[in-house]
Amino acid sequence: MVKCHIRECESLEDPMKSPKVMSDLSDIRREAIMKYKMEADRKRSLAAGLLIRDALIEQGKSQDDIVITDKGRPTVDGMDFNVSHSGRYAVIATSQDKVGCDIEHVKDRNYSVAKRYFTEDELAWIENANNKEEAFYRIWTARESYSKLTGEGILLEFNKYEIRPEARALEPKGIIDEQALIKEGNPRESAHNEARYLGSCEVIREGHKQDYIIHQWLYDKEYIISICF
Repeated sequence: MVKCHIRECESLEDPMKSPKVMSDLSDIRREAIMKYKMEADRKRSLAAGLLIRDALIEQGKSQDDIVITDKGRPTVDGMDFNVSHSGRYAVIATSQDKVGCDIEHVKDRNYSVAKRYFTEDELAWIENANNKEEAFYRIWTARESYSKLTGEGILLEFNKYEIRPEARALEPKGIIDEQALIKEGNPRESAHNEARYLGSCEVIREGHKQDYIIHQWLYDKEYIISICF
């Protein structure tokens, strides 16, 4: 079972001004939060830490159960998780199997990035899309979610794999829904219809289709979320 929980960041207290908001987070997370110079970045890292804490508690586990893999990826026995944050939101994806997630704020696409890192087929798909900004971030977040699942991150060369959108049209139920959202602090009164399913993607790596599927949503009209599992 895969779940995605979302938390709004802006309304949180600044950890630098109110260290108590980090009191029940791990030492590693507190150190990570305080490395950020900008208040908004500290809040996003705090939100990610709170999501990890709550997800572990829900599964009867604690932050002490987290182990770091040889690729530097945190996980716990019997449960995998991955976090991401951008703009106003932080997200966590959890599963019994490997999972990776990414969220990005949709804004003007950077063609220099696309031309440098995307394949010709990915670029062509973006150019043929009705909403090119949305298409750009669908490719970008799909790539990020896959590389975070494998634990390779930036070490995974961009030309080693390719994203093929629309591999599966049906939305998987129960991953993102109103009951799955953690809405504390969100000024909106309701989570209804905030997540709209966009479709799915396959991953082709060095000519071979991978066993993973990537599902994607548009959240709060401005954020693309990709979950790879």
